[in-house]
Amino acid sequence: MKTGSKAFLTGTGLIAAFAIFFAVNILSNQGLRNARVDLTEARLYTLSDGTRNVLKQIPEPITLRFFFSEKLASAAPQLRQYGLRVRELLERYAALADGKIRLEVIDPEPFTEAEDRAVQAGLQAANLPGGQFYFGLVGSNTLDQQQTIPFFQAEKEQFLEYDLTKLIYGLSNPTKPVVGILGSLPLEYGPGGIMAAMRGQSQPYLILDQIKQFFEVKMLEASKPEEINDKLSVLILAHPKDLSPQAQYAIDQYVLKGGRLIVFADPYSETMAAMPNPMTGQPMPGGEQSSLLPDLFKAWGVEVEADKYVADLALAQRVQTGRSGPAAVVDYLPWLAISSEQMSRDDVVTAELTQINTASMGSIRRIDGASTTVTPLITSSNQAMLMDTADLKGDPNPQVLAEKFKPTGETYVLAARISGPAKTAFPDGAPAPEKKEGEENKDAAPAVPAGEQVKESSKPINVLLVADADLLDDRFWVRSQQMFGQNMYVPIAANADFLINAIDNMSGSGDLIGLRSRGRSQRPFEVIDNLRRQAEQQFLARQRQLEQKLEDTQKKLADLQSKTQEQSNALLTAEQQAALDTFRDELLQTRRELRGVQRELNRDIEGLQTLVKFINIGLMPLLAALVAIGLSIAWRRRRARRVAEI
Repeated sequence: MKTGSKAFLTGTGLIAAFAIFFAVNILSNQGLRNARVDLTEARLYTLSDGTRNVLKQIPEPITLRFFFSEKLASAAPQLRQYGLRVRELLERYAALADGKIRLEVIDPEPFTEAEDRAVQAGLQAANLPGGQFYFGLVGSNTLDQQQTIPFFQAEKEQFLEYDLTKLIYGLSNPTKPVVGILGSLPLEYGPGGIMAAMRGQSQPYLILDQIKQFFEVKMLEASKPEEINDKLSVLILAHPKDLSPQAQYAIDQYVLKGGRLIVFADPYSETMAAMPNPMTGQPMPGGEQSSLLPDLFKAWGVEVEADKYVADLALAQRVQTGRSGPAAVVDYLPWLAISSEQMSRDDVVTAELTQINTASMGSIRRIDGASTTVTPLITSSNQAMLMDTADLKGDPNPQVLAEKFKPTGETYVLAARISGPAKTAFPDGAPAPEKKEGEENKDAAPAVPAGEQVKESSKPINVLLVADADLLDDRFWVRSQQMFGQNMYVPIAANADFLINAIDNMSGSGDLIGLRSRGRSQRPFEVIDNLRRQAEQQFLARQRQLEQKLEDTQKKLADLQSKTQEQSNALLTAEQQAALDTFRDELLQTRRELRGVQRELNRDIEGLQTLVKFINIGLMPLLAALVAIGLSIAWRRRRARRVAEI
């Protein structure tokens, strides 16, 4: 009876254990669906505080339709894995949005209504075996406004969170951002300025047209500083030359109150120096062409050295000159063609840009002890130095500049983000209103912005500083060409993309601005890749040697054959036969060496891969099992000790 009872209890215990096991799994699957532990080095699966804040502030429900051709993706494992990553992230967004995000996952199979919806939404398709592969997102709000990500590119995975959060923020805040532009650069009228516009000859800068396609633009006047207020999503200073203290005070207060600012300040504006005289139409050489704002810069913790520009031999543009003798193409040190290697890959503003053309850029330096953080966006190479802007006045000679050039080996910051706490540049209060000649004080103008002065920022300031204004000029980033009798403009650099990216990023919420790139889920085996590259270099070196031997031997054979033809002898001579045999021996020996290098490559890589697989597949489970056995032994000993004590 006792044995039967034990058996019954044992069976009942097993059934109960299975029941508890399944219950725990079901409950954890439902109740702990959003509970995660992120052990990745780059915190890939942990959403930033900025994204969480954006999700909490969604005013009206948003619908996200995730189009992913899951069946077709089975033929492309990497795409399938990235698709699951995007889907999991979207599910995480929906879970944290308190019901404000409705997520639909759609598999647009070929020749279905789902595929028609994907096409209608403007999603891009990739050709895969079996049909068109879709991998995009369509978001819509209650106003039927729509935003899309046409195709999720694995190469942009580090900006996946930024792209998703930006889309949601745009749907939550559907009004068009207002961009205010202030400065001496006549973007609205073109090189001839307002006088050319009065003559009906205005040619607005193309970059202004680019801005107007995406944002609402408001051109500001320095004489009306009250226009610089919180109604502006972003303020752009385009060569802010000779700004009055009142205008600078308005800018100071705008930034301290949380306004977003993009500054194109120039130690020497070649565009303005070449600006024609409004009366004669001829260029006006000389004069002060600086647009630095030293007092404001100091308050923000940076400085741009006056009367100096960055000359860079590695980035210098090639220009044609004919000063002495025939025309020649030389490196012109003040003009830089900044490549992607000199731009931050971790910032959304510059990550996807290829080249930016600039002229006589200044150098940005963080002041010692500053409370702000200066994050470089664009830097020079280490083949650079600071040179005098006085050398650029008139008609500078490239050869003379090259003779003065002596690189310092230092890297200079050309554009940067400035963030963090800052204090006012006007500690003594607002400057007194200027009084026009013949006016009484009561009619003095311009006035400073109304309201109590803010002495210190309550939140981190957001300033993007570029030490050049010439990059906004058409001649540095676009070319005009005739096509079918019309002027067509073809970009030759990404200057406009840089500005649009900057406005797009700065016009978002502070949470969106704070988002930076994340790591990639696909991480390469760097040691294995290095081994492969080293072996491939050896392989290619031996291959070049083989090709050289082949070429030399063929030349020898050709010489011998020509001698044979002169002798009217069609048979190979002993010398020719010996050369041919030697070539064959060398060829076979070299091929054996090449195979040996490849075998060594494969042996090293396979050995390392075996070790990695053993650690991941065998060693880790073995360690887990040993830990479990150790805990079991310790538990049994502890239990036996308790029984013995009883």
